[in-house]
Amino acid sequence: MSARPPLSSRGAARQEALIAAATELFLAKGFANVTIDEVVAVAGGSKTSVYRQFGGKEGLFAEVVTQLCATLLSPLAHLDLGGATPAVGLDILARTLMRQLLQPRHIAFQRMVLAVSDQFPALMAKWYDVGPRQSQAMIARFLGDDAQARRLAIFFHDMIVTDAVNSAMMGQDPAWPDVEVMIADAVRLVVCALADRYSVT
Repeated sequence: MSARPPLSSRGAARQEALIAAATELFLAKGFANVTIDEVVAVAGGSKTSVYRQFGGKEGLFAEVVTQLCATLLSPLAHLDLGGATPAVGLDILARTLMRQLLQPRHIAFQRMVLAVSDQFPALMAKWYDVGPRQSQAMIARFLGDDAQARRLAIFFHDMIVTDAVNSAMMGQDPAWPDVEVMIADAVRLVVCALADRYSVT
């Protein structure tokens, strides 16, 4: 596919309006129940502009996923952990991430993505690349960003995220003190693994 030409400021504003409208419609109704006509009715513009800028509804959805993930992970990306010990840094990363992931808007977002996973696996893969893989990478960079750090980051991420988010998606919102216990346990395990890594035998 050839690169799209750069947008004028007016074109960029129209594009952002389409993404904003599509975001709220997809979150409220799900991908399958939203039409391009509805998006255009809210945002203005034309169906032609949607196809020109995004290639269609799937492309628009992929852009919505990308922007929602970027917004979700922005607090993590802007943390300053310089000088933090592994225990302190991991605790801050985990608390920041879980506060974001347990927001009702994120739970609605994840339900929306999972609903299309069978029909559009490429969209699910897009979400995984710009969502979980990015948060894992942020943790890995704090731990050192080598192969072992990346493995520990995935381990840590999945320990703190999986049960709490799955419970929230089933309508059983976890109590924050329980999340804190899970975070503390995960931090201890990873700090022990790091100590083994650097121990002199």
